[in-house]
Amino acid sequence: MTYKPSDEQQAVIDATAPVILVLAGAGTGKTTTAAAAARNFLQLADTRRAILRRQAVLAGRRTRLPAQARVLFLSFSRTAVTQVIDRAAGVIGPHLSRIDISTFHGFAWRIINDFGQHHGYPGPQQILSIAEAKVPGGEPGLTYDQLMPAASTLLRIPEIAGHYAARYGLVICDEFQDTDDTEWAFLQLIAPQARRMFLGDLNQAIFTAMKNTDPARRTALAEALPGAITLPLPAASHRDPTGILPAAADAARVRNFDHPAIGEAVRTGRLTVTRCTPGDYNERVIELIRAARTRQHTVNIFTHTISATGLLSDTLANQGIPHEQVGFTEAYGEAIAAQHALLRFALNIPGTKVRRALAVYIAANTRVKGGGLAPLAQQMLDKSNPALEAALHPLAAELHQTGAAGGSEYDQLADLIAGAYSRVGMFRGEETWAAAIPQTRAAIRQLQGGAPYADVAETLTAARAGALVGAGNQRPRPIQVMNLHQTKGREADTIILLLQEDEYHGGEGEPFTAGSKLLYVVMTRARQQAHIIVPTAPHPLWRPLVDRCENEGEPADILPILTG
Repeated sequence: MTYKPSDEQQAVIDATAPVILVLAGAGTGKTTTAAAAARNFLQLADTRRAILRRQAVLAGRRTRLPAQARVLFLSFSRTAVTQVIDRAAGVIGPHLSRIDISTFHGFAWRIINDFGQHHGYPGPQQILSIAEAKVPGGEPGLTYDQLMPAASTLLRIPEIAGHYAARYGLVICDEFQDTDDTEWAFLQLIAPQARRMFLGDLNQAIFTAMKNTDPARRTALAEALPGAITLPLPAASHRDPTGILPAAADAARVRNFDHPAIGEAVRTGRLTVTRCTPGDYNERVIELIRAARTRQHTVNIFTHTISATGLLSDTLANQGIPHEQVGFTEAYGEAIAAQHALLRFALNIPGTKVRRALAVYIAANTRVKGGGLAPLAQQMLDKSNPALEAALHPLAAELHQTGAAGGSEYDQLADLIAGAYSRVGMFRGEETWAAAIPQTRAAIRQLQGGAPYADVAETLTAARAGALVGAGNQRPRPIQVMNLHQTKGREADTIILLLQEDEYHGGEGEPFTAGSKLLYVVMTRARQQAHIIVPTAPHPLWRPLVDRCENEGEPADILPILTG
C-alpha cells in the first residue's frame, strides 16, 4: 500500500526543528510518519553532500566529504524493533540500510562491545540475565541495569562521542514518554548535536508504576529542549479504518461505558466478551485462535502475568499450535546458551558447565516467589533428583558418543539436543527451547562444513547476547503470546485478552486512571476483532466493560466470525 501522508503527517516529515515531539494516539501512523521523515532527512543530506562534491570538482580542489548521513531509531522491545523494520521498509526503500534500529539495551551493548575493551571493559563481556545471576558459578559480566550506565560512561569519552556525532544526524525515540531517568540521560548522550524526534502518547503510558516513570515530566523536559516544537497527529486510526474499535477503546479509557461506540463494536462483532471458569480458559482461547487463523488473521494473545503467558504457551505447544512467546527474550537467550553447553559437552570441550547452563535455562522459565531458584534448577545443580539423574546419564552418554563420531553424525547430534528438553523433563518453556533449535542446528551445520569450533562458539555467544538485549530482528510468527505490558507497539488482526481469577491490578479504585490506560492500549492493538475472556467475577477494572458488552447481547454475525 502506498503511503500518502496527511497534511499533519507531512508537516512532521518536512520539519527541520532541532527537536520534534510527535504526540498522537494508537494506530495514527507515528512510526510510519517517522520512517518517512527519516527518508526525507537522508535524501536532503545526500543532496547537500552531492553539492559539496560538485563544488569541489568545479573548484579543482580535493575536499574530504562528510560521511553518509545515518539515522538511529530506538525502541523498547525486540518485536517492536522488528515491526518498525517491516513498517518502514516500504516507506524508506533503498535508504533502509542507513537506519540503525535498536532497543535501548541493544544499543548500549553495541557501544560496550565496540569500545569497551579499550576503556575498562576488556574482552567480550558476558550479559548476566536475571536467571544467570541467580545460579552460582558463573563468569563475571554486566547485568541489564548496568548496561546503559556503562555505555553512558563510554559516551562521555570525547573520541567515542565524536564517533557517534559523525555517524548520526537524526535520532528517533519511540514511546519516549516511557523512558526512565537512566534511559533519558543515555538518549541525550548519543550524538547530542543530532536532531531529535520523540514519538509518544500519554494515553499509552502504562509503565508509570513498573518503571517509576513520570510521563508528564518527561514530556515537559522534551518540550523544554532548545528549539523543540510539538506536532500532534489527528486521532484517526489506520489500524482499524472503521474507527469503531479505537472509539470504543477511547471511551473505555475515560470509563464512559455508555458510549455508543462500545455498543456498535459489540453489535458488529468487533468486540466480544466471554465469561469462563478456569477449566474452560484454554478451550476458549484455542477455539478463537483456530477461527482467526481460518480467516488468515494474525493473532496476539495477552495475559495478565508472565506465569500465565508461559502456561498458555505450553498449552499451545502441546496442541501443536506454532506461536511466539513475546517478552521471553531471557528464556530464549538462555535456551541458546543451554543448547550450546550440550554441544560443547558432546564435543568434549574443556570447562563445559552443562548442568549450570540447564539450571539457568530452567530458572529463566520459572518464577519463584521470593526470587529463589526453582526446585528443578537446584536439583540440577546438586544432583538430588533421582528421576532427573536417570534421564541425564543416558543423554550424556549419547551426546558423547555422537559428538565423537564427528561430521557423519552431526544431524543426529542436533536431534539429540532438540530432544533434550522432553528427556530432561523441564516442563516449562518448550516454545523457547524449540525457537532456539534452528540457531543451534545452523551452528552444527557450520561444524559439518568444516568451520572451526571457535567460530561456532562466537556465533552462538553473540546470538545469546543479541536475544537478551533485544537485538534480534527475526520475523514475528502469525500467533504471538505475551503479557499485558508487552502490548505496546504491537498490532494484529485479532487480539485475545485472557484475564483470570485472583489477578492483581494494583491498589487503584474507580476511576482507575492508570488501569484504564492499559485497557485502552489492549483494545487498540486490534485491526479487526478484540476478544476478552474473563472469569465469572471480573475485576472492577474490567467489570463495567464486561457488563456493557453482555447487555448489548450477542452480535448477529458472531457465529460466522468464530467458525470462519
